[in-house]
Amino acid sequence: MILAEEVSKLNNTETEIFDYIIKNQKEIKNMTVRSLALTLHVSTSAIVRMSNKLGFEGWGEFKYYVKNHVEPKTIEDAHYDSMLEFDIFLHRMKSENFQKKLNKAAQMISQADYTVCMGIGNSGSLADYACKYFVNSGLKAFVINDPFQAIQINRTGNVVALIFSASGETPQIINKELEVKEAEAQIITLSNEKGTTVGRLGDLELFYNLTPEWSQLYPLGNLTTQLPVVAIIETLAHKSIERLKK
Repeated sequence: MILAEEVSKLNNTETEIFDYIIKNQKEIKNMTVRSLALTLHVSTSAIVRMSNKLGFEGWGEFKYYVKNHVEPKTIEDAHYDSMLEFDIFLHRMKSENFQKKLNKAAQMISQADYTVCMGIGNSGSLADYACKYFVNSGLKAFVINDPFQAIQINRTGNVVALIFSASGETPQIINKELEVKEAEAQIITLSNEKGTTVGRLGDLELFYNLTPEWSQLYPLGNLTTQLPVVAIIETLAHKSIERLKK
């Protein structure tokens, strides 16, 4: 079993390679190191180095490991996969590019008169948590987690809307985003994938890029871990407060 401590030793490029592999296990078993390198636009040596850091002799041995681990997962395996993906996300979150986005978002929040945290469904619960965490941190914020709740920004002051949408394609939240956009609020979006409708409509797009996990009993039950969202919320609060102290 690959350990989180081994994954944490990977650099940004190696982490991206590993992330692609665990999300495309069935396709990987038929790929050569050269074809994988071409797919990811990296060098073959980067793939070999990643394999070595994870404890394998090379790509062939790592591919054999992946090939023999594509099987139905137990509850414990699924839980491990979620924690491993979260660990990969935390590693990616430390990258220079991600930190630049977080710093930009924190700057927008710290300079705003208040932040509107928006979401519906599960994302609404996260918006509610963000609002409470922000307020407890000393930031001015309120939450909108009802698609029928009126938005009364009316172009007054400097307002930031922090919009949560895992899919980034929920019609009700897109409509709400258009309302705050029309009211000239700055918009920060947080979705699982890059380039969603919600993300494209915003001023700053944050995404965490995890493999979606769905309930085996309820077809619409999205079980994808939201730990990355919580990590981003708390990081933004701390970074924003630090800017207010200066």
